[in-house]
Amino acid sequence: MRSRLYIPLALVLTWPTSAEAQLPNWSDEGLEQVAERLDEIGSAAFIVMSGHEVVLSWGRTETPFRMHSIRKSLLSALVGVSVARGELSLSSSLAELGINDKGLLTPAEQTATVEHLLASRSGVYHPAASETREARALRPTRGAFEPGQRWYYNNWDFNTLGTIFASARGQTVGDAFRDHLAQPLGFRDFDVERDFEYHLEPHHSRHPSYRFRLTARDLVRFGRLYLGQGRWEGAEIVPGEWVERSTRATSVMESDGTKGGYGFMWWVSGAEDPVIPDGSFTASGAGGQRLTVLPSLNTVVVHLMDTEAEGGPRIGSEAYDSLLRLLLAARVR
Repeated sequence: MRSRLYIPLALVLTWPTSAEAQLPNWSDEGLEQVAERLDEIGSAAFIVMSGHEVVLSWGRTETPFRMHSIRKSLLSALVGVSVARGELSLSSSLAELGINDKGLLTPAEQTATVEHLLASRSGVYHPAASETREARALRPTRGAFEPGQRWYYNNWDFNTLGTIFASARGQTVGDAFRDHLAQPLGFRDFDVERDFEYHLEPHHSRHPSYRFRLTARDLVRFGRLYLGQGRWEGAEIVPGEWVERSTRATSVMESDGTKGGYGFMWWVSGAEDPVIPDGSFTASGAGGQRLTVLPSLNTVVVHLMDTEAEGGPRIGSEAYDSLLRLLLAARVR
């Protein structure tokens, strides 16, 4: 059984380590229960990295899968780099940046800032590319709230931030991701021509969504970057201050689990959750795509579903949180 669940470190790479974090021991029996659950829910790939060890590697970890809204956490990292370089300012308004949209934004909407977009609090309730039917139904009416007044999970904010970033950076989101994250982190599988695309819905908005496909074994590297406070092999890839700020809740939800709060395009675990440690944070995509970083346990978890398979299984936040709790129960205290 160990040969199935454990991979020697030499087959992976040397990982950075958080010296202050606990390093859990893991029960073989508990990990087998996790593997059984993965079978039951139809997962495509799953990796748990704890300290320097791949504790559990399951499924098609070398196959690229659609990231859905994990894309937003990837962009958050790139924005943090541009802010540190002075290419972007959190206080810049849409008006100052020359941002508008189909049907024009109102003067009040144009006072929204880059920081409002990152926190999903722009108050711009404009139709957006890749907006789900449910989000469209829940979207407030235009002008219902002022910028900064209310949190609403708003694809318009995320897409427009991609437009702003690309203009400031002078690169597409995909090329910037390749150059500043995928290559320095040693991604094995990412091909920007194959695994990145813009998706424009001009009848809704001028601003396209940006789509990624990644493998689990590459995504876990991005998680380890954030576990290491933005440092990789001694080099700062993303400023540590940005990692801390973007994964700290700016909006608090009325829920436990992995979605107890929202930072700068990262979900933050509820502080009162009895199982999931405080300070944990998650990149979340539709259908069950998840990257969870557990700093207090020096652990990263990646879970992916094949959401592009016709009629294939999908899971929501409740099922993922249940899976994560099952994994955490496999720790030997």
